[in-house]
Amino acid sequence: MKLYPANGFALPTILLLSLISLVSCSKQAAKEVKPVVVGDSESYPIQNSKLKNCHFKFPTPSYSFGATIEPNLILCEEGVPKKVEVLTPAPLPSGIQFSPNTLSLNGTANERVVQAPYDFYLENESGYVIIKIQISIQ
Repeated sequence: MKLYPANGFALPTILLLSLISLVSCSKQAAKEVKPVVVGDSESYPIQNSKLKNCHFKFPTPSYSFGATIEPNLILCEEGVPKKVEVLTPAPLPSGIQFSPNTLSLNGTANERVVQAPYDFYLENESGYVIIKIQISIQ
């Protein structure tokens, strides 16, 4: 009984060469996907992201100085953020903090601010989005 094909190569060698060729093709097909900016949010990779239409419940909140704020939740039409970071170099106004457990801003507004912009980075296993919020405290 002959275990070799007609061309003389052993069957395991042919399988190994096929596997190498397949891996090589898949590496060539993989291209770096650049972040795409649409309106006020940035997504990566946009075609595969499960984080869809994420935003704060109140994107431009105006709080009263010294008052406890209503929690401002991050909402997503699809997906759940697993990691959230404040990207803006300036810290959040005094007394306001972001809770990673509830995905919300909360606290007491202890610093007067006139329309300060903040960027938040949200990530899960399918990609990331950057959302924006403008906070005012009067």
